[in-house]
Amino acid sequence: MKEIWLKEENCLSDEETEKFKGTFLPEGSWNILCDSEDTKVYKPDGTVLLIYLKKVLPADICKKAWPSLREAWSQSQNRGMAAGILPPDVKLAHGNRVKHAVPEFITGTRARPLLKDGVTVSNTNYAQQVDSGIIGFMDRNARFPYCRQTAFTMKHVEKWKAALPFIKKIDKVFAKYAPERYAAQREIVNKTSPDFVIANTVFTTVTVNRNWQTAVHKDAGDYKPGFGVLSALCAGKFTGGYYTYPKYKVAVDLRTRDVILADVHEWHGNSPIIGIGGEYERISNVFYYRDGMYHCGRAEEELERVKKRKIRGGDPIYDDDEDDGTMTPV
Repeated sequence: MKEIWLKEENCLSDEETEKFKGTFLPEGSWNILCDSEDTKVYKPDGTVLLIYLKKVLPADICKKAWPSLREAWSQSQNRGMAAGILPPDVKLAHGNRVKHAVPEFITGTRARPLLKDGVTVSNTNYAQQVDSGIIGFMDRNARFPYCRQTAFTMKHVEKWKAALPFIKKIDKVFAKYAPERYAAQREIVNKTSPDFVIANTVFTTVTVNRNWQTAVHKDAGDYKPGFGVLSALCAGKFTGGYYTYPKYKVAVDLRTRDVILADVHEWHGNSPIIGIGGEYERISNVFYYRDGMYHCGRAEEELERVKKRKIRGGDPIYDDDEDDGTMTPV
């Protein structure tokens, strides 16, 4: 495996890097591009920034997972910093509608738009709409105070099953190439209810993104002693979408069969995806253990929490956009 040891003098300072927060990286935001061979990149302090594994996944497993994962995303307005800081003249997509944001109610990544009457300001804050979904399991939050399957996992059982060999192979790659990080994640998984862990893996959850150039962000909500685990399934012709660290000026061209093991708590984002709309798909995936899953009980215990909850107007026990905005990778 090729090794790259970064030098401090070739990296941006923390202050310089902070300026990229919530912005979309332009072409050429890197000096080093990993795209052709297995590569391990070290930060100036000697810790691992990323491990790039070229064509480490079997083609047949990727092919089997493709039909499922390409349908696992939905239109989401809850992806936080990765969706980007909103400009003053932003127009917010909401399904097939466009809502005009009120400038004085734009704060960072969210804004309050005008309602249909064109006068009243909505009480709801919206972020930019992106194509992103969550599969696997979710922990408790304020809206859903119980651990649960995601909507995709519950509604599309056969598609979920078809994706499992792919997820399990990713797990084996993680174990082989980052054993210490894997062991740390395995330790917390062993203390977690198996009802809310993807069987025979150290993951609870997978985020699935479609054709999304993420803005510069840091991941949150995952188990930090573990490691970021990323893959992509691609079809058609396009360039770009490189997974990029602006501070270190390092990028990776993540394609079908590739895996990245990465420090997702450094500022990172994607370069522009260049292609003809409708003629390509880039389905990027991140596999992780959600930090709050440690508190989950067995399935029957969480079901009791559902039963005790006061249901308002027939609220479902899951929703179609369950992420709380903490996990926004790739």
